[in-house]
Amino acid sequence: MRYSVLLSNRGPATTSTSISATAVAVDRLGYDTVWLSDHVVIPEHTDAEYPYGSLGGWNPDQRQTFYEPFTTLSYIAGATRGVRLGTSVLVAPQREPVTLGKMWATLDALSGGRVVVGIGVGWLREEFEAVGAGRLFAHRGSATDECIAIWKNLWTERTSTFAGRFYTVGPVRCFPKPVQRPHPPIIIGGNTPPALRRVARLGDGWHAAGLTAAEMRAKVAELRTLTAEAGRRFEDLQISVRVVLRLGEVARNAADLAGTPQEVQTQIAALEEAGVHEVTLDFSAARPWPHDLEAMERFASAVGLPARG
Repeated sequence: MRYSVLLSNRGPATTSTSISATAVAVDRLGYDTVWLSDHVVIPEHTDAEYPYGSLGGWNPDQRQTFYEPFTTLSYIAGATRGVRLGTSVLVAPQREPVTLGKMWATLDALSGGRVVVGIGVGWLREEFEAVGAGRLFAHRGSATDECIAIWKNLWTERTSTFAGRFYTVGPVRCFPKPVQRPHPPIIIGGNTPPALRRVARLGDGWHAAGLTAAEMRAKVAELRTLTAEAGRRFEDLQISVRVVLRLGEVARNAADLAGTPQEVQTQIAALEEAGVHEVTLDFSAARPWPHDLEAMERFASAVGLPARG
């Protein structure tokens, strides 16, 4: 099992100090990946349905000061040496895909091949409209598929061309290429049937959010079937799930990892048995910075993570 950290890049208390200190700790303690969330703007009001729980806890005040993930990951890359750099998840169809592909490749080149391309299709119509991508909201799944095709072309071909329903590219040359070959892993986020189908057809892995071991087991079985139908090898996919860790506390949601270190390890074993390869831990939901640093150290010690020094 691999262990990673969802670093808080949002909220009124988030600062450059909290971001850098947490990233350095994550790297030093031996966690696999540091993940950042993504929202360009937070609408004052929305009629959208939040896909990962109650919308009542998702409000502008709690999300205020949302650091842009690419800029922040570049900042983190310069302060760390071994930890991978990912987004959980970037809303792909809100951005122009060629520029976005260039940004991913540049970050991978500058970081020495540490990028994990975590993407989703988004859910917040008002945000799409605010960034000028409102026309794509109803077609965001298909637009995301084209984004993935464009990136793979830009990252692997000397001269790139693409002609799709939403985007046309080239012929152009786009360098530098990513360090990772053939390209950085593309991890698809989302718990919905369309997300699983996208993983099966186009992804290098699946990044779930807030699912229990039983729910993961059922969806992994579904993903196995979908991958076979797509003519791909299920064994090549990396399965991860993002959950809140409440070490020494009581669970508030069914998917929380909570309780004593032994109880948490039992819960992790259930996730592993369900087919999970990587657990992404949200420490800040239980213990806001800087108290989450202590929880990170306790957890790393409990599971025996090899420190990077």
